[in-house]
Amino acid sequence: MSLPVSDAVLLETLTSLFGYTTFRLHQEAVVRSVLNGQDSFTIMPTGGGKSLCYQLPAFLMEGVCVVISPLISLMKDQVDAARSNGLRAATLNSTTSVSERNTLYAALRTNELDLLYLSPERLGSHGFMDYLKTLPISFFAIDEAHCISQWGHDFRPDYLALSALAEHFPHLPIAAFTATATPRVAEDIVERLSLRDPYRVCASFNRPNLFYQVLPKDDLNTQLLTFLQHHPGESGIIYRTTRKNVDDTAAFLQKKGLSVKAYHAGLPDAERAHTQEDFRQDICPVIVATIAFGMGIDKPNVRFVIHADLPKNMEGYYQETGRAGRDGDPARCLLLYDQRDIAQLLRFAHQIEDAEQQQIAVKQVYTMMDFTQKDSCRRAFLLSYFGETLPTSNCGGCDICTGDVKREDATVAAQKVLSAVVRSGNRFGSVHIIDILMGANTQRIRATGHDTLPTYGVGKDKDRRYWRRIIDAVVVHGLARIEDPEYPVLQVTDKGWAVLRGQEPFLTLQQAIRPPRKPRQRDTNGGVLVNGELFERLRVERTRLAREASIPPYIIFHDSTLREMASVLPDSREAFLQISGVGRQKLETYGAAFLAVIALYKQEGNRA
Repeated sequence: MSLPVSDAVLLETLTSLFGYTTFRLHQEAVVRSVLNGQDSFTIMPTGGGKSLCYQLPAFLMEGVCVVISPLISLMKDQVDAARSNGLRAATLNSTTSVSERNTLYAALRTNELDLLYLSPERLGSHGFMDYLKTLPISFFAIDEAHCISQWGHDFRPDYLALSALAEHFPHLPIAAFTATATPRVAEDIVERLSLRDPYRVCASFNRPNLFYQVLPKDDLNTQLLTFLQHHPGESGIIYRTTRKNVDDTAAFLQKKGLSVKAYHAGLPDAERAHTQEDFRQDICPVIVATIAFGMGIDKPNVRFVIHADLPKNMEGYYQETGRAGRDGDPARCLLLYDQRDIAQLLRFAHQIEDAEQQQIAVKQVYTMMDFTQKDSCRRAFLLSYFGETLPTSNCGGCDICTGDVKREDATVAAQKVLSAVVRSGNRFGSVHIIDILMGANTQRIRATGHDTLPTYGVGKDKDRRYWRRIIDAVVVHGLARIEDPEYPVLQVTDKGWAVLRGQEPFLTLQQAIRPPRKPRQRDTNGGVLVNGELFERLRVERTRLAREASIPPYIIFHDSTLREMASVLPDSREAFLQISGVGRQKLETYGAAFLAVIALYKQEGNRA
């Protein structure tokens, strides 16, 4: 059933609820499709405003909007944010007490909720679909819709229960949302959800505020420490592949005096919950984690995401880097890799029993390898993976386009490596190959007789780090392959033979030696200089209010809203309501506190 809504009513609702005077690109069209009773499928990057696309029509329509969301922690953030804007929202999950559940059921019967957040497990539980049929439902919203596709990077079997929604509720619109979907995954989502002639939006995957950089691992701990020292106090996530790596990295950084915590599935539930809450509350700025961390975090002021190991696919890389800079401010994405990462990812891929899925996983690893070595725009490569073309040859937001890397002729070095691999019988890994090149006097070298090879000691003029970097580049470029992921023995490929015989040159990317580039922080708001002292006072007040309410500071206001307050200095409720991000509910809840901070600042003789 469609709900005709005038432009004036729609804009007035946008302003009163969310404090915005205009829609972002595509938002209004998606909202209109829901109000018109049409199914929709929206691909919109992280931070693009997807939640508004279903929260606004949920407020206007009769009945409750049922939102399917994958993680309990994500639901809590979404419910807190919706309530702070004046929406009637609740969640039903395994943490809901009996009394809370009874109160919730009563509110649903009397149509006193705008939004009900559910997990896919709850939706698929016995008899729950029949229960929903007794409720006045306005429409269904499916968040993280890529989880239903087996071609996606984060397939979840519990999402398959959503395939029955269209059959059970043929007259209700379904609005599906995701930030990550290749064209193939997008078609799979539409088909599996049985969306009926959906209105489709595929917003640009480009996140212009993110800076992309790729570096080979040298001394990883030193690289991470140096980066963090250049970004003091900033909020960020460091991803590692294994739990052991998470623990080791976190322990090293803690010994160096940094405020860092570890997060992975092997830790006690209470510790993980406490760590996540400290991150949300800005108490602990940096988390070292497996990729299990982050999907349930709506934190907008993450200033960097570091992949300290090669991600297993481009979708995951895009999704995880997308957790940086959700507020639109500059943020940094650093990827560190070596050939040991490649061996590990290939080993994981070969452990997949399904032959087709195994083939897909292996192909995804090689795509990630290609990403690390392209000497053209990183952003263009990333966008092309999702079927989008960057309209410029220089994005200005990656290490390639800013000239932080250059091409180095490494033909001779590669020939030395390849010669050592061939002369040792294509039966040894990188450590032994480096020992040959360095002329190491080890028991294994003597036992194999490799101290008599022509290549023995030809690389003494370089250190082990140099040869590790050359071997990584040789593998990534396909001059040598890791034949058996369980035993990462190097074997020369046809491409490698061409280089070894001098038929082809070998060029590698050489990183410029300079401290990590720090993103340029915004110091203006609409062209007006922001008062830094007042901005910090407003942040302190936001933290105080957040702790009183047991919610993250960003639920109250984003930094961008505080910056506008520090620029404009509103002195009345009416002026405060004109600040972007201030709706009527937030005016009533927080207006007096922030106006008091501004008034005191002015009384002290500061800018009037």
